[in-house]
Amino acid sequence: MIEWDKRKEGKSNSTSDYIREMENAVDDLCERLSKDSKEFDSKLFFDILHQYINKDDRLLYTNVTNYIFSLKNEETFGTMQTNLDKVINYIYGEQFALDYEWKPVHRNQKSPYDRTKRTVLKLWDHMNLAKRQYSLFKMTDEDYSRVVDKKMEEAEAKLTKDMNGQLISLVSIFTALSFIVFGGISSLDNIFLGAKDIPVTKLMIVGTIWCFCIMNLVYVFMFFIAKLTGLNIKSSQDVNANLVQKYPLIWWCNWVMITILLFSCWAYYIKHEGFSSKIYTTLNQHPTMYFVGGTLAILILVVYAGVKIYQFSKGKI
Repeated sequence: MIEWDKRKEGKSNSTSDYIREMENAVDDLCERLSKDSKEFDSKLFFDILHQYINKDDRLLYTNVTNYIFSLKNEETFGTMQTNLDKVINYIYGEQFALDYEWKPVHRNQKSPYDRTKRTVLKLWDHMNLAKRQYSLFKMTDEDYSRVVDKKMEEAEAKLTKDMNGQLISLVSIFTALSFIVFGGISSLDNIFLGAKDIPVTKLMIVGTIWCFCIMNLVYVFMFFIAKLTGLNIKSSQDVNANLVQKYPLIWWCNWVMITILLFSCWAYYIKHEGFSSKIYTTLNQHPTMYFVGGTLAILILVVYAGVKIYQFSKGKI
């Protein structure tokens, strides 16, 4: 618990007798304001304050704050405020002009009481400011416990809500992904049920199309999930990177699928038109050339694909 009794333990450490006299004088002014309003004399208080200002020039507002903080109840502060209001009403009333009649010697001469009047207003303002600060910052152990408990309840509710939302999202993701994958496998199983009656080339075309659709469907699903959860699935964080550099896996998978599809369609066309038997007869007559040509074609294709992948990964294209 914070100690607010400033008046007892917050005394000035100054060794100056002049400062200590000023502190005692300010404390005396505050004690006079704390007296019962019925016994309070506004004129006497003004006289004492005026003497103090003429002698010491200004108030020590630290002592005023310490005195306000040391009050044990609200009634004492209310008494001080009421008495100071009486002083303000007095100094700006007709009785003050009668009690302190003064005529300037020349036109620009100021009243000797103006500075004391301003000091009364400053004292009123500082008293209320100190009271406001005391009300805002005075907290007991119970107050701190109540604030901490409230904050913990809010944090716990927010954390529970976030965890529930993440758990629901996680379950939804795996559920939807399971439907896509197992649904795709089930559809592929139906395709291969009639594999005995379907030519290999036609089976390759259908299977490649199925694989292309399922693969892109899973990727699109993961893309939107990443958007919803705030995850980053890009392979490159460069803002100037192209789509192949950002998502190389799906591009190269699609490239492989499209390549297989094209070769399958071409093979199906050749076989359907009867070109395959003629080509087979020709190649059968020259087996060495067939082996060397096929090997070179495969090597060229593999090397070319490897070079392209390397160039794209380095951003050279």
